[in-house]
Amino acid sequence: MTQSIKTKSLCRRALQQRNQRVNQYRALVTPIAVHYCRRCPEPLDDLVQVGLMGLLRAAELYQPQTATPFEAFARPHIRGAILHYLRDSASAVRLPRRQMELHDKLRQLKASWSSGHGQEPSCEDLRLALQLNLDQWQELLRGQALARPLDLQTGYEETRLEGAEEGRLWDYEITGADDWDHQGAEVRQQLACLEPGLRRVIQKVVLSGWSYRRTAALLQVSPMTVQRRLKQGLAQLRSALLKADAFPTLSCQPRSHPAPSVAPAC
Repeated sequence: MTQSIKTKSLCRRALQQRNQRVNQYRALVTPIAVHYCRRCPEPLDDLVQVGLMGLLRAAELYQPQTATPFEAFARPHIRGAILHYLRDSASAVRLPRRQMELHDKLRQLKASWSSGHGQEPSCEDLRLALQLNLDQWQELLRGQALARPLDLQTGYEETRLEGAEEGRLWDYEITGADDWDHQGAEVRQQLACLEPGLRRVIQKVVLSGWSYRRTAALLQVSPMTVQRRLKQGLAQLRSALLKADAFPTLSCQPRSHPAPSVAPAC
């Protein structure tokens, strides 16, 4: 009986300590939630609530006798809770219902195509099967790219003390050797017309699969500068290719480069 009373007393004390930590350190949540709110369409209030769940979990697991301050112990739990929520429950962009239905049909079509035709489908095969014109197909591809989960760690290494695991570079494969012989030459020509700084970033990050950090060290700039140059360079390259009517045929199968990086698909 005495042991039971003592156990209940310890549980109440642990619960009180947990609640005290949550109340004392809840201000840690908002800056982290704001950071990710700027990188995705999720409401700030939702991210704050998820972050508070991470803080609560940290308060439950924390051992006061350790040398690690609770503030340092809690941040990874807050950040991890938000990242898990975004990766599992949220998309980068909410697409119209019609687009979502087309994406579902596209996934089903790609999954069943090989068994019925004995080979992987090309983008032209998929477009014709979905009965889409070229404009509708390009819109579907753009929506597919936008709906991919954002690499939410991008740029965050400059704002945190501990190192972040960088994401992987995803892009779209060029399909068809004959297409690439013609279109690849146009891509290389337009790439050569870019400013040297933009061209070099694209060559290193997109073509060679370098990380932002490695590219930044080579160019002696910050990773954020590399990110800005990459975005600017890809936008200029895309615009030039569209004007020249030479935008490469894109497959819908993402592939990962062997070197880690974080970059939007071009």
